This record gives sequence, structure tokens and C-alpha cells, in this order.
Amino acid sequence: MDAIRIALRRSNIIYKATVQASSRNCSRSRSQNTRVMSSVSQEVLFSRDGNTGHGFIDTNDTKPKDDQIFNALGATDELSSYIGLAREFACDSNVQHPYVDKLKRVQMILFDLNHAISRSSPGRTKPFDAKHTKDLEEWIVEYATQLPPAEDYIIPGGGKACASLHVARTICKRAERSVAPLVRDGALDGEAQVYLNRLSDFLLTISRIAAKCDERTENIYIPRAEVSEEKQ
Repeated sequence: MDAIRIALRRSNIIYKATVQASSRNCSRSRSQNTRVMSSVSQEVLFSRDGNTGHGFIDTNDTKPKDDQIFNALGATDELSSYIGLAREFACDSNVQHPYVDKLKRVQMILFDLNHAISRSSPGRTKPFDAKHTKDLEEWIVEYATQLPPAEDYIIPGGGKACASLHVARTICKRAERSVAPLVRDGALDGEAQVYLNRLSDFLLTISRIAAKCDERTENIYIPRAEVSEEKQ
């Protein structure tokens, strides 16, 4: 019996030692994996390259982040993002909004425009297809025939889809202003500026379509003098 007890005791000691060693190895492995994952995650999530207030563009140049190119890149990116939000509001509606697929197409073109801006350089402009502007003009005519004549001044509102398209329209006008210096300096094809100008018209038109689809009344500006006359 003493021999059995001694054998069992030795077995328990060996088992505990093995478990402890295995536990230490697992902990060490987890710690190493955590450090590796932390390093990989940081490399993927941020680079710190822009900490100095400068950024790289596709021409391999470094420019200050308040440079005209970055202003234009930021404006067109913001425009595409807000068009995406407007598209989601339209999709959430109880009725189908016919322009949804066209908005997605516009986002694709804005991505191409963003690429052209990032490669813009005086004397080396990348052509911007005029067909994109032609498509917008055809879409505007298509939807305008479904609407009553526009009032002189429409106040943004008329539901989430309509209001978000009004916001996108104002961002589009800012994007147009941001590319104007690049076009003037011969760094960007002037057709890109024409496209943004026409896009703001398209966004205004479909904002009215959105209000119609959601059966919301458009908000029309009424001069204060006329309001006073109506109360009398």
C-alpha cells in the first residue's frame, strides 16, 4: 500500500507540474499573440503618417492637409457619404423611390472623380467623361415632367429623404467651389466642375420627387409682407 501511495503521489506531482508548465506556455503564447494582434491592428487602423499635418496624394507628392487638393477630396468624399445617407432614407420609406439606383451610380462616378482629383497636376489633366453630365441632364428632364412647376424658393424639409437630399445639394455646391481652383490652374478637367454643377440641379429635382413619394408637402418661402396680408 505504501508503494501505491508513493506512486500516486509522484503521479500527482508530475501531473501538477505538467499542467503548470502547460498553463505558463499557454499564457506566454496568448501574451505573444496579443502583442502580435495589437501590432497588426495598429498598423491596419492607423499609420500616423498624417500627424505632421501633411498627406500623400496619388502623384507621390506630400502636401499640407489644407491644400486645394485635399479640400476638393474632402468635399467630394463628404458629398458621396451624404448621398449614401439620402439613399438609405429613401430605401427606408414605405413606398419605392425611383431614383435610388441612380444615386448609387452617382456615388460610383464621384469615386472616379475623387481619384482624378488625387492625381491632378497642372498640364496633366485626366479627362472626365462628358457622358456623365449628359446622363444627369436626361434624368432631370425625366423627373421634372412628373412635378409641378417649381416655386422660386423651396425651404429644405418635406421628410427625411427630401431633407437629406437638400443637404447633399448644398455639399455638392461646396464641392463644386472646391474644384474650381484646380480647374482654373489646369490641374483638373473642367468637365468635372460642370458635372458637379449639374449634379446639384439633379439633387434638387429628386428632393422634390422624394417629397412627392412620401406624400409630404414642399415648404415654400413666403415673404413676410404676404404673410401679414393673409392675416388681415
